[in-house]
Amino acid sequence: MATNEFSALVNDYMNDLYARHPLLAASSGLHSWDDRLEDYSSSAIADELASIKSFQPRLEKISALSLNLSDLFDHEILSANTKSRLLELESIKSYERNPQIYSDIISNSLLFLAVFDYAPAETRLSAIIAKEKQIPRFLAAAQVNLHNPPSILLKTGLASLRGTLGFIQSDLPPAFGSVHDAKLQGEFKRATATAAQALTEFIKHVEHMKPAPEATFALGKQRLEAKLRFDDGIDIPAAQLLAIAYRELYRTQEEFKKTAQLIDSRRDPMAVWAGVQAEHPKAGTLVEEARKQLDALVTFIRVKKIVTLPTSAQPLVGPSPDFMRWSTASEWGPGAFAGSNTAPRYFITDVDPKWNAKEREEYLASINYAQLWTTSIHEAYPGHFVQDEFLKSVASVVRKSAAFAPVSFVEGWAHYTEQMMIEEGFGSGDPKLKMGQLADALLRLCRTVVGIREHTQGMTVEQGTRFFMENGFMGETPARLEAERGAFDPAYILYTIGKLAILKLRDDYKRTRGSDYSLQEFHDSLLSTGLAPLWIHRQKLLPDDKSKLLN
Repeated sequence: MATNEFSALVNDYMNDLYARHPLLAASSGLHSWDDRLEDYSSSAIADELASIKSFQPRLEKISALSLNLSDLFDHEILSANTKSRLLELESIKSYERNPQIYSDIISNSLLFLAVFDYAPAETRLSAIIAKEKQIPRFLAAAQVNLHNPPSILLKTGLASLRGTLGFIQSDLPPAFGSVHDAKLQGEFKRATATAAQALTEFIKHVEHMKPAPEATFALGKQRLEAKLRFDDGIDIPAAQLLAIAYRELYRTQEEFKKTAQLIDSRRDPMAVWAGVQAEHPKAGTLVEEARKQLDALVTFIRVKKIVTLPTSAQPLVGPSPDFMRWSTASEWGPGAFAGSNTAPRYFITDVDPKWNAKEREEYLASINYAQLWTTSIHEAYPGHFVQDEFLKSVASVVRKSAAFAPVSFVEGWAHYTEQMMIEEGFGSGDPKLKMGQLADALLRLCRTVVGIREHTQGMTVEQGTRFFMENGFMGETPARLEAERGAFDPAYILYTIGKLAILKLRDDYKRTRGSDYSLQEFHDSLLSTGLAPLWIHRQKLLPDDKSKLLN
């Protein structure tokens, strides 16, 4: 009876969540809500709060002892998710401080419909039109909600909004050029004009907003720790996480310098690194260079038996949309519920045409050939693409859904694979590739330090920029982009935390398995559990484990 009751609750909860957040449904590969756009009006927020609070006693009523292990894990995930949503809506209130959340919802919602051909183009275009018609209502609520945004969130939000406007006006119409229905195309043209006009007016409104001097983007220690606990199951004080990050930062910096000596022992390590950075693709070629790397990665993984690879086609490599310029690269899957017929996308960001020569060179140096290999490992093989493919076989609808994906596992896995592939011999010991991998490790370690300090210790974006430059050995342009990202994306501290937790889990699992240990079997077992906090992965692989997530 408890199993049936819980199954009904899961169904009710997820349908309610998807109806309120259609983007979460689409990103999971579920398209019943494609014609809807989120609602951030005060009445909708009040109704969502009431709904969440109505689910909490239903969850508490179900005895954990009456559930099987899989349902028990899902019960814990749903319970934490209710707390996470309440924390956001009642305390953090990003919808009052950050214009970018509105830009992201619009752009990402439309991108999923345009990029993934899960249905005929006419069907997807009809959903696009329905969403575009709701954009004026959506932005009217945003205009009411936003007040006194911190200056840095105004800056990044405006950049994202302008990118979304460009996407709607310039990129979206050609994506549906194959639709020959004149009536549908006419409706699309009118809906796009309406959406673009609403966005233009909203951008003007945001441009005229004046941040209050006391406005801050920082979450504060209490809210950051609560967010980590509810979103990722990480119940470790921020100060302890910061100490771990500093320890690993100094260790990695020493390894970075020693690796430089293998390239040229007569030169200063920073001069050696400058030489590695100078070996980068030309502007406009990043997509093609990344595309050429995938075959070599697939061959290595199969020969070395790293992880069971999917039989599906490789992800399609393409340029990042303008509204995602804050991200160097990203992998977009059609969602685990979408089936196997829709190819994922590997987006990579080339130079901004508006940059000057110094900015272009600094950016390209940050994605040199060595680091581009690391990026392709992270985004495609055996990183996010492989991770997404495993999700298709996960039985739990909770751990299959992007709605509950912990950043520490999703990004922790992809970041872990960068180091693991080099350790397993990818690159045949080339110290330049190792320097590239270590540089990316330093980047993520700096994110952890800067993100925690920005949100709990008053570090400014300017101070964060200098920290990335001095400790991650980065140019000013990419360093500033990283420090700015920390202001609106505190979860980026979790790349390193997740990686370290997976490394520890691997070591503990290897010790337990002894002669029966296999790296491929470890990776397959880990990915087969689905999207779960890392403490659940430990319990699945090491039943009754009582040891720490991190040392």
